[in-house]
Amino acid sequence: MVKDFIVNAAMLVAFISIINQTFRTSGLNSSLPAKYRILSGVIFGLLGVTLMIFGVRLPNAMMVDFRNVAVFLSTVGGGGLSTAVTALIISISRLLFYGINKSSIIAVMIIILLSIIFCNIMKLRLQKKYKWILSIGITEIISTIAFSILINDSKLLYEITVYYCISMTIISIILYHYVGYLQDLTETFRRYKHESHRDFLTGLNNVRQFDKLFNSKIESTINDDEKMALLYIDIDFFKRVNDTYGHKEGDLVLKALGEILIKSCRSTDVVSRNGGEEFSVILANCPPTMAIEVAEAIRKNVEKTSIELSNREKINITVSIGVACYPEPINDFKMLREKADMALYEAKRTGRNKVVS
Repeated sequence: MVKDFIVNAAMLVAFISIINQTFRTSGLNSSLPAKYRILSGVIFGLLGVTLMIFGVRLPNAMMVDFRNVAVFLSTVGGGGLSTAVTALIISISRLLFYGINKSSIIAVMIIILLSIIFCNIMKLRLQKKYKWILSIGITEIISTIAFSILINDSKLLYEITVYYCISMTIISIILYHYVGYLQDLTETFRRYKHESHRDFLTGLNNVRQFDKLFNSKIESTINDDEKMALLYIDIDFFKRVNDTYGHKEGDLVLKALGEILIKSCRSTDVVSRNGGEEFSVILANCPPTMAIEVAEAIRKNVEKTSIELSNREKINITVSIGVACYPEPINDFKMLREKADMALYEAKRTGRNKVVS
């Protein structure tokens, strides 16, 4: 019996590790799209079925295992939809594999009851550890009641109840810490992945991602025989902002400019912070006249937008923009970045707050 509980516990840990790898990029939570929560429910359902197959077999077609933990973990990870799918798979499997009998009916009723209880416990304003304690405690109480109904042998009832409750408590403590560790690991992975291609301050593409997307856009532009434009944008006299208000306020200005650029461009355009106060926009499938219009719209939007600092003071900034277009007038895409940079320099040299193509 002890060996069977250990096998069940090992399967729980193994499945959780697999699920963590499956959802490592997106994370597993109730806010995910329905298809991912359904997938989560299917995986936890299969876990519950596997735990049943390798559980402790008793007289009267009874099975003792940790399938209820699988339902609880499904609730923790995927919310109500995931729980419903898991409970459905486990219930149908219980009836199909072991027939319709008193033991199976009670087992299904317990799964449904616990599913409802777990979902409601997750809604309570309690710390995570107290939700776990409450859920596992209720599971042990309901399971003990079921044992007392189905097992007539008092000695066997005592033995099963003690082994089950002790094993359930131990594995729950292990899983609580292990699941927390995996969640922290997943969050760290997602953060590092995000920061590898996103600017930490503005949330825009960083220079590494800009290089990658620029080359990709060039390739697609050539293959599809389209036009493309590149804007280089620089904040005018940004050093004065830092010197006058401090670097913290300068960061607010940079974030505000990033928001203006996003609002001024199409969803298909690539907006990046290339470093310091320098930004860029890749305009795919964009002829020169349209590129100038977009650049002018950005310049005007920046000029008329008042940026609120930490002390509630509002300031205005301006930007200089250099525009380079492919294949007209620049027919060598290797020169596109250089020409955009030259145009930006010309805009700053000839008065700033202007667009130069």
